[in-house]
Amino acid sequence: MYRLISGACFAALLLLVQPALAATDARMQILVAPDEAQGITLDFLRSNIAQAADMALPRLWARIVPKQAQRDIPTVKGLRFLQRATPGDAGIMIIFQPRRVFSWLKDHHIPYIAEAPAWNVTINLQNAAGRSMPESAARLHDMVQGESAQLGYVVNSAAPALVLDWRWLDSSQVSLSVRGGTRLGEYAETRRLASGDPVLQLRPWLEEVLLKARDAYVEQTETAAPAVTLPQQHVETGGEVVASARSPVAEGYLLLKVERHASLPEQILFEQDLRQNPRILDLSLRQVNRDGQQYRLHLKGADDLWLRDWFAHRGMTLTPTIEGWVAREMPAR
Repeated sequence: MYRLISGACFAALLLLVQPALAATDARMQILVAPDEAQGITLDFLRSNIAQAADMALPRLWARIVPKQAQRDIPTVKGLRFLQRATPGDAGIMIIFQPRRVFSWLKDHHIPYIAEAPAWNVTINLQNAAGRSMPESAARLHDMVQGESAQLGYVVNSAAPALVLDWRWLDSSQVSLSVRGGTRLGEYAETRRLASGDPVLQLRPWLEEVLLKARDAYVEQTETAAPAVTLPQQHVETGGEVVASARSPVAEGYLLLKVERHASLPEQILFEQDLRQNPRILDLSLRQVNRDGQQYRLHLKGADDLWLRDWFAHRGMTLTPTIEGWVAREMPAR
């Protein structure tokens, strides 16, 4: 009887412990190893936890803050966010407290990625003759796996697909097509590569795509930028003209909701047309629902008033919201 009760208690304890472990954000765990070149030994790290936390902090920012925003992070001590430091044979495992980290970023108007995005990554390579390059593709996929912890994403076969297709158009021009169910959306681009090992040249390109895909999951804080008072403008909404104050653009980012029913080819053409505008630094699809699509725009500068004319030429009106704009088709006359 005692063994049965003990076994049941142990099973119940496991059920309580496992969810807590599953909820741990692996991005907050950073191993700081000794550095012989810098004269940093394991004994030094064990007796200087504060410095070990400072050494770990830049690696944390690289995982959870969009690349473009990392330069805006104020100087701060890693000890402020420290939850636990665990010495080991390989170094000191620094574990930061997520709530304190995200709260501080929010207070300082720094956008962040609240949860590590997960993708099922597929990589295909095809040479100019139309033959697949499975060995090179496998090497690139190994890179995706190997850099997941460093860049702050998760590779999971059950997650949304992120498919990258590289195809050589000739001896130097290479086309990349990105598609799948991630927030990055779909796009294509062509670059010119030199001769030599294709994998070595595609590695930085691949990392660039992975960072763009990760940064598409950024969490915008409510106070992402100081309030900016812009002049009132007139916006057509359903045939009537109303005056409304424009909401500020947060650090060049805004949300655009397009309320219309469009086929997939029409949606792709629309995204390509908008993405080619030189005032758009980045465009990512955040959500698709019955009402239409929601995009996240990264603008060059804080001016977004030109969007009204851009959509007007395409038969649509814009309505300002707290977060950005809502685009609708002009009513039929």
